[in-house]
Amino acid sequence: MSSPAKVLVEVPRSNDVEAPSVEYQLAKLRSDLDHLKRESRSWMKTWGVYLGMLGAFIALWKGALDLVAQLWQRPDTSVAIQEITIYHIPGLPLPESVKGPIVVTNMGNRDDVLLNNGAWLNVAGQSVELSEADFGLFENGKKVDTSLRVPKDESRAYDVMITFNPKTREMAATPGLHKLELHFLGVKQQSYLASFCFRLQVSDVKDLFESQEYQHQRFITQQCSDRS
Repeated sequence: MSSPAKVLVEVPRSNDVEAPSVEYQLAKLRSDLDHLKRESRSWMKTWGVYLGMLGAFIALWKGALDLVAQLWQRPDTSVAIQEITIYHIPGLPLPESVKGPIVVTNMGNRDDVLLNNGAWLNVAGQSVELSEADFGLFENGKKVDTSLRVPKDESRAYDVMITFNPKTREMAATPGLHKLELHFLGVKQQSYLASFCFRLQVSDVKDLFESQEYQHQRFITQQCSDRS
């Protein structure tokens, strides 16, 4: 009888390299975190230097601007009239009057003083200067006789009042575009102009200059024509 065949079975060998222990993995994680922290601190220091330089530049620029402002002080004044109201009161020696607010603004770094330099009425190509008796500026109901003080970085409102003598009344009672100009002189003789333009229709003239009853009408400034 033949002997039974031998069967060889190969058993796989275990890997000699062992998996890292939990302690080793935790130690490596701590090392990586410490490295990231060092890099983060280095990045923050670098940007801190940049931000410090930027802040110093801004402070230097602001200081230069403040120095220029101190050396070059000047007012920056504007005057404007946005609306007026015409009143007609029969029975008065001067039945018609014009009233409206004028706003004076100084956005500069120096106080300004405005001197009243007259008022003009332009209608249909004709121009007439209003007399001191026909034109005035008022503050809290009191007439301003000398000048308007305009503090820096402030706005102030005054009231304008105009009456018409026989000559100016004839011009004012003309239909068409009307232009009212108020002139002022500031420091160093700088001139300022507040212009107000409004249009009267034939019906407006009848109501505001010919009516036997009390009338009033409000006007908003509009674009002035070069021919006015």
